[in-house]
Amino acid sequence: MLPVLLVLILALVTESLLFYVIMLAALGLALFLSGIDGRSMWRNLKPMVWLVVVTSAYHLIFSARDSDILLSVFGWNLTEGALHTAVFYSLRLILFVSIAFLITLTSSPSDLAESIAKILRPLEKLRVPVYDLSMIVFIAIRFIPVLYGEFIAIKNAQIMRGVNFSGSLPSRIRKTTHVLIPVFLAAIQRADDLAAAIAAREGHLREDRARMQRRTYYSRLRFGWPEYGFVLLACLLTIGAFQVSRLYG
Repeated sequence: MLPVLLVLILALVTESLLFYVIMLAALGLALFLSGIDGRSMWRNLKPMVWLVVVTSAYHLIFSARDSDILLSVFGWNLTEGALHTAVFYSLRLILFVSIAFLITLTSSPSDLAESIAKILRPLEKLRVPVYDLSMIVFIAIRFIPVLYGEFIAIKNAQIMRGVNFSGSLPSRIRKTTHVLIPVFLAAIQRADDLAAAIAAREGHLREDRARMQRRTYYSRLRFGWPEYGFVLLACLLTIGAFQVSRLYG
């Protein structure tokens, strides 16, 4: 989590394409060493392809129109600044999505929630609800496959009723919206049921939160010297890539 946070911060402050290329290569290597196959990666990245295409098209059409013209086609000018901006923001989007995949595909939601709680534990002295925040992250991650399954079930029910989701892109978008509304209502109902369950199990303990003992865990993850070494090495390599990109990017 700590090297990922450093990468996100540096990615937001840099304007170098070289930094994004280096980080994407490092993330690709990390995903490969984690044992994630190419099919799984493509299946997760496929929905983001259209978003990258739309982002690139927007910047190619509307950004940096006063820079040098590289190509002119039917009255439309491809400028150097527009191309740079499109590549820059596309790489930023791919980098952020790849980081999310690296975390979610290699760690369970409970491990992520536990790590966030431990990182934010010093904020308990400022009365920050650390465990509530970690539980929010856990529930949000766990809800993604649930809502996806709800979407597939409603879509299959619509297909059995005779709805055809093929055709032109505007037609498919219009028909998909009819599926999203029931999914949204089902998500609200599930959230309401979950809130009632949480309130029934531990809601009465909030008033005595200050007197509660520190929460324990069924499985304890130790942060030893190998973990410290990994964090230090990853942060140093990230800062080194950032400095190199500033000099040569």
